[in-house]
Formats: sequence, structure tokens, C-alpha cells
Amino acid sequence: MTGLIPTGAPHAAELSDAQLERRLQARRKWLGDAAFEYDLPLEPVRGDGVYLFDGAGHRYLDMHSNAPSMGHGHPEVVSAIAAQAATLNTHSGHLSNTVEAYAARLLGLFPAPLRNLVMTCSGSEANDLALRVARMVTGRKGVIVTSRACHGSTAATAEISPGLRQPVPAHVRTIPAPDPRLAGKAELSSWFAARVREEADMLQKTGAGLAALILDSVFSFEGVFTDPPGFLAQAVEAARGAGGMFIADEVQAGFGRTGAMWGFSRHGVVPDMVTLGKPMGNGYPVGGVVMQADHLARLNASAPYFSGCGGSPVAAAAATAVLDVIEREHLLRNAGRSGDALRKGLRRLAKSSPRIGDVRGAGLCFGVDLAVPGSGAPDPEAARGVVNALRRNFVLAGRAAPRGHTLLLRPPLSISTEQAEQFLEVFGRVLGMLG
Repeated sequence: MTGLIPTGAPHAAELSDAQLERRLQARRKWLGDAAFEYDLPLEPVRGDGVYLFDGAGHRYLDMHSNAPSMGHGHPEVVSAIAAQAATLNTHSGHLSNTVEAYAARLLGLFPAPLRNLVMTCSGSEANDLALRVARMVTGRKGVIVTSRACHGSTAATAEISPGLRQPVPAHVRTIPAPDPRLAGKAELSSWFAARVREEADMLQKTGAGLAALILDSVFSFEGVFTDPPGFLAQAVEAARGAGGMFIADEVQAGFGRTGAMWGFSRHGVVPDMVTLGKPMGNGYPVGGVVMQADHLARLNASAPYFSGCGGSPVAAAAATAVLDVIEREHLLRNAGRSGDALRKGLRRLAKSSPRIGDVRGAGLCFGVDLAVPGSGAPDPEAARGVVNALRRNFVLAGRAAPRGHTLLLRPPLSISTEQAEQFLEVFGRVLGMLG
């Protein structure tokens, strides 16, 4: 089969420009076009903790990958997956003590009345199911999301993901992300709730009604908005006042990312449903929806849900190992400690560099705005230059926000303060190069 890349072919780090272009052409031919994170695509061949390694042996500090939040190739998670796969892996239509024990343990980490778990294969599948339940319970169709949100890639979740740069249908209403610069920190809670009420009223007028307000608990795709704690409470109240449910999308925020187990807990609210994804199995394909017993009963009575692999023994073994690692390695505490070091360092750089417009975040999730010196206007080209310069200096970061001007930082929760300082030193040098 001509065009395929043979096993043992040179890695991207070792390719000439012409060879790299042939690799990219082959990828487009067989897998379709893709938007790579960096101008020079990275081909990692191995991961270890907070580091990725390419084929030439270069080591990259990964400040961006949210899925392996315990760290790349964590030995405890790898061992759990391998041991369970070697013993038994079936579809989820059988009894499994591994699965049932995991569900009981996970649900013990949620407030009442969130006492039931449906396991899925991904966060997209979890959000798809949560939407189905919300519409079933409320009898309404409408959904409110923030204007650049990404909640998944199924047909249903792509409809509520304006961040995918596609038009949303009429029954999906969008509101701005809760940016304190738009309303002021003191007024943010009431301002954001007012936006929810306005769009809920519009949905009522069109006849769709509000089924759910669904929010990423840290608004990661829109540049990270986490503060002040508690600002989401009025918006949740507004959604419920309009007859809708609140779905907390914890695919990005969950399992310790903010220094708390769940992002929503920083706001003193109890969601009607919580959706989980990537970090649940440290990158193993598993997700879930946590919901109330009566909602699950409604689902089972009208349209029972079944995911062949979502609740498999291997998925549960991976997810159990993640909870073990969080507890044994004190990762919530480490997210707070290393996150504080990162925050202080970023703010120190902001004072010395006119290129940094704002620093936002909690735990180990940060958005750092790149700005035009003098005017303070968003500078997406500077942000693109920074992530590519960091990549050339063996540090990986991403971009977020509507204009792509925000540096997005989500390192593994195991990152040390010394590794955080390593990032800050390189970032400072890159900022200096920008002038």
C-alpha cells in the first residue's frame, strides 16, 4: 500500500523539510487534514511523568496535556490496566466487582443527591447522555452554553460547541464567558446570571424552553475563568428558576485540576448532573455521568442506556488506579502547592513584561493573556509565536480564548515546584525574545 509510513521510519525530530512534508501528505491522505498544535509538529515516542520524549531523545516539559493528569505513563495506572486486561475484559453487560467497587468509591466523592454513575467511553459521550437526560426530565429542548465552549464531538455535543466554529441551532443559546473584565469582579455573579436569564427567556419565547445550562467549570477553551469563587451560584439559580438543569462539565476541571477534586465545588453549588472524561483514566478512554437516582430511573424506564466498553473492567481498573494515585501522592495538595508557585512566578513575569496582559487560574489550570505592549490589546500572533518558541525550547503549551491570544497551561498534577520554575525560566526567556 503505497503512501503508508513504514515501521522504523525516521521520526519528525530527525526529518528534513522535504521528508516532513511527505509525512504530512501521507497523514492527510489516510487520516484527513488536522490542525497541529505547533508549526513544526511534534512526534513524541515516549512519556514519563511530566515529560514527553521525541525520537531524537529530546525531553519536553509538558505544560499542556490534560488527559494524563497523573503524569505520562504512570506506572500504577499502567500496571492496573495491564493486569486487568490480562485477566478479563468484557462488555459492560456482566456483573463486575471491579466496576461496582469503583462506582461506590467515586460516588462517595460527590455531594448528595448525586448518587448514581453511568460509565461511558469519553467526555463527549457523557455530555451527549447528560443532554438526553436533561431533555427527558424537563420536557424541554433548549440549551445555554458559553460562546466559545467545546463540549464534545458527537452530533448532539457538536451542536452545543460553538468553539468548533460552526453555527449553533436555534435551540442553543450562547452567553459570553464570565470574564471579570466585562463586569468587574464585584458584579460578575449577577452579570453572568442576568445573561442566563435573558437567554432562558428567549428559549421560552421560541417554545424550546430551557432544558440545561451546561458549563465547563473552568472555562478552559475560553481562556480560563475561575475567580472569584462562588460566582457561578446565581447563574445556576437562574437556570433552575427557568425550569432547566445545571450540568457541570468536569472533563477539564475534574479529578483535582483546580486543587479541589471538582471544579464546581469552588462555587458552592451542587449540579443536577456532572460529566467526566479524559483524566478519569489518565488518558484511558473512559468517562461518565454522575446523576440523581430518580433521573437514572427515568432514563432506564424510557430509553435504557448501554455502552459496550464504557463500564468495562479495564476502564474501571484504570479509573480506580487514578483515585489511588490522587490519594497516595497527595495530588490535590500538590496542585495547590505547585500551582501557587506557578501563579506567583507568572505574576512576577507579568510585572516585568508588557507582553502579559492578565494571569488567571486555580490549582494547575492557568490562562495567560498575551497583549500588545502599550495598548494591552489581545495579541494572537504573539501567543502563537510564544507556543512555538517554547516548543523549540522543549516546553509544550497550548492556546485558548476566542482570538487564540491566551497561553493555556495544564501540566500533570504531579509537577513539582522545581519543574514549575523550569517552565517559568524558559517562558521568561521567550518573553524577552519578543521584546
